[in-house]
Amino acid sequence: MAEERILLIQLRQLGDILLTTPAITAVRQQRPRATLAFLSHSMGRLVLDDNPFVDEHFFYDERWSWSQHGRFLKNLRERKFDLVIDFMNNPRSALFTLASNAHQRIAFQSARSLAYTQTVPKQDLPSYIVERKLTLLEAAGFGPHSIQGLGSPTSDGQALNLVLPWSEQHTGPLMQTLRQLLGHPPELSQAPFRVVLSPTHRREARRWPLDRYAALADWLVKRWGASILWLWGPGEESTIDQVQALCRETTIKAPKTSLRELAALIANCDLFIGNSNGPSHIAVATGIPSLQLHGHTDGAAWTPPGQGRHRFVQAPKLAGKQEPWIGDLDFETVRSATEAMQTIVESHARWLRKRGLRLNWHR
Repeated sequence: MAEERILLIQLRQLGDILLTTPAITAVRQQRPRATLAFLSHSMGRLVLDDNPFVDEHFFYDERWSWSQHGRFLKNLRERKFDLVIDFMNNPRSALFTLASNAHQRIAFQSARSLAYTQTVPKQDLPSYIVERKLTLLEAAGFGPHSIQGLGSPTSDGQALNLVLPWSEQHTGPLMQTLRQLLGHPPELSQAPFRVVLSPTHRREARRWPLDRYAALADWLVKRWGASILWLWGPGEESTIDQVQALCRETTIKAPKTSLRELAALIANCDLFIGNSNGPSHIAVATGIPSLQLHGHTDGAAWTPPGQGRHRFVQAPKLAGKQEPWIGDLDFETVRSATEAMQTIVESHARWLRKRGLRLNWHR
């Protein structure tokens, strides 16, 4: 009997692709002999390169000509997939799914349901997006999965963690940051906690105000004795310059990093606080305690469940407004949520200091 051929589709963004990696792990655990392929935008390489469970990685490019798209669709059909699971479920991914002509094509119910042989209702689904993706696997005949312990560095390996492998070759920015810390007064370089703050997002509606981030950074330095590291990506460095200018205490701007270098940097810190963005999901993948800040977006959908090492703060819905606004999330609410995590952060910091620098680390 020929080996089963399975295609998983999540076209973009980086955070969404990273949030699909537990589904990849789950498929491999239950179908170890299957050929497992993944289809994404070319940006997916940043997340899925070195993923030990993906046999083939297909890419599309929206700049392709009609003839290039046609050849790509023909290639999908010729691969003769038995099962396609479309986690994206937008017009492009529905077209790719339909073109595969797989015997079993699964997605959530939508206006594009005719492209699939089976659809899953969206109502009554678990909140966290990873659990939603696993629900699609169950519809495809996979057994139930648990994400208990997700993101924990002490888990037994059976939990379905986000997967973003990195190694010692990615630790250059980490070493540069440590040298920066050592160049400061002893009270900063020997700080009991290393806290990373991520105040950026490509959408303004999902950014907590910079003056409140600055106030939070100052409070962490004065109350916890923490060293503060600001994270940024392409085109975001000026935002960090702005927030640092608002701080009264000394803070550090992270060096320029690749995605894997950013993972190595975050993994060697004790707490992440930031908007719901790519770095917030990397923090979950590396296992450090994290606190996400949400306005109109549902924090429960983007944060692992429970009140453990990964938590979120939701802006209130004020009278006269159709939906919550992140600007209505006040400093005291975030400070209180941070303070409530201190025991967890202390425990993680002790674990990390005993281990030393996390080098050659793989999930």
